[in-house]
Amino acid sequence: MNRFVIVATLGILAATSQYGAEARHLTLTEAVHLAISQNRSLKIARLKVTENEQRKAGQHSAYFPSLTNQSNILHVTDLQNISITAGAFGMAGGSDVPAQNRVLPQGQTTLYSSGTQLSQPLTQLIKIHDANRMAAADLAISRDDLKKAENEIALQVHTVYYGILIARLQEQAAEQQTQYADESLRESENGVRNGNALKVATIQGQATVLESRQSVLTADLQLTDLTTELNDLLGLPLDTQLDLDAAVPVEVDQQSREEYLQTAWSQNPQIGAAEDAVKKAHAAVGSAESAYIPDVTAYARQSYQNGVPFLVRNFGTFGVSLDWDVFDFGKRRAGVREGEAQLAEAEENVRRLKDEVAVSIERSYNKVQRTKKLVDVAQQVVTLRQESERLAENQLTQGEVLVSERRQATAATYKAQADFLQARLGYLLAWAELEQAVGRTPGF
Repeated sequence: MNRFVIVATLGILAATSQYGAEARHLTLTEAVHLAISQNRSLKIARLKVTENEQRKAGQHSAYFPSLTNQSNILHVTDLQNISITAGAFGMAGGSDVPAQNRVLPQGQTTLYSSGTQLSQPLTQLIKIHDANRMAAADLAISRDDLKKAENEIALQVHTVYYGILIARLQEQAAEQQTQYADESLRESENGVRNGNALKVATIQGQATVLESRQSVLTADLQLTDLTTELNDLLGLPLDTQLDLDAAVPVEVDQQSREEYLQTAWSQNPQIGAAEDAVKKAHAAVGSAESAYIPDVTAYARQSYQNGVPFLVRNFGTFGVSLDWDVFDFGKRRAGVREGEAQLAEAEENVRRLKDEVAVSIERSYNKVQRTKKLVDVAQQVVTLRQESERLAENQLTQGEVLVSERRQATAATYKAQADFLQARLGYLLAWAELEQAVGRTPGF
C-alpha cells in the first residue's frame, strides 16, 4: 500500500508541540497497538475468551470415564435379631439343641460403607457431543466479540488521535486570530486618539479580542478533554502527557464495493458471531432431540462394608444402568420446538446483519468518496490563503497595508490549514470506518 504523509500542513504541529520533553511520543500506529494491548475493555474480552476455553475443556472431559467414591457412616437405633429357643433343633445325646435360649444379633448399630465406581456414559455421548458443539460455538462467539471490540477501540483511537491534531491546529489558528485582534485594537485606539476613528471601533476591537481569547480557551479545553480520553483508551494514567506524531498516512488502498462486501462476509466479526450462533442453535436442537434416548451407563464398582449381615466386607459389582423418562407430559417435545425456534431466529439474524453490513459499507464507501473531494477543495483554499499571506507580507514591507491586515492574512492561512487538516483527517476517518465495517482493524 502506497502511503504518503502530510508534511507542509502538519510541520507546524511537530515544531510547536504544547508538551514538554517529558511527554510520551506516539505515532498513530503505536497508539493503536498500545490500545489493543492495554485497553481494559479488551482485557475483559480476552478473559471472556479464556473463560469459554476452559468451559469447552470441561465439556470435552465428559467423553471419558469418571471415577467416583461414595462413603457412608450410618447409625441405626435398633436391630432385628433372631431368637432361638432351647431345643428348637431337637435333642442330641439327651440334651436340647440348643441347650438354652439364644439371641443372634443381625449386624451392628453403626455401619461403615465405601464404594469406588468407574462409570462410562454410552448413549449420553450423543448429548455430550452436542454440548461440546455448543461450547465450541460459545468460544467462537467470544473470539468474534473480541475482534469486534478491537476494531471499535482502534476506530475510537483514530477518531480521538485525529481530533487532538485538529484541536492543536485550531488552537494555533485561534492564537493567530488573537494576535490579529490585538493589533487591530491597538490601531483602533491610535485612530481614536488621533481623531481618525470613532470610539465604537475600539469597543468592537475589544469584543473581537475577547472572542478570540475565548476561542483559544475553548480549543485548549477541548484538547485537554481529548487527551484524557485518549489516555483512557490506551490504558495509560489519565494525566499522561502525549506528544502525538503529526505525520499520519494520507493515501489508502481503496477497493471496489464488491470486494469490500466479499471481505465482510468472511471477516466481519458480527457476521461471524451470528453464524456461530446458528451452529450453537443446531447443536441445541440435537441436544433436545437426544433427550428421548435413555441414559445408559456402564460401570464397575469395588465396595467395602462393615456392619451389614450376610454380606462380605469386600466385594465387586459391575453392570449397566439405564435411566429413562418414559413420559413427561410434552416437556421434551416443547424443548425441541424451542430449539427449532431459536435456530430460525439465529438464521434470520445472519441475514439481517449481512444487510446492515452492506448498508454500512455503502454509506462508508460513499463517505470516503465525498471527503476526498472536500480534501481537494480545502487544498486549493490553503494555496490561495498562502498566496494572500505572501502578498500581504510584501505590501507590509512596502508600507501599503497595516500590520493588522498582515496578521489577518496569517490568521486566515492558519484557519485554512486547520480546515485542510480536518478535511484530510475526516477522509482518513471515513476510510477507518469503512475498514471497521468490513471487519478489519483500522491502522493495525
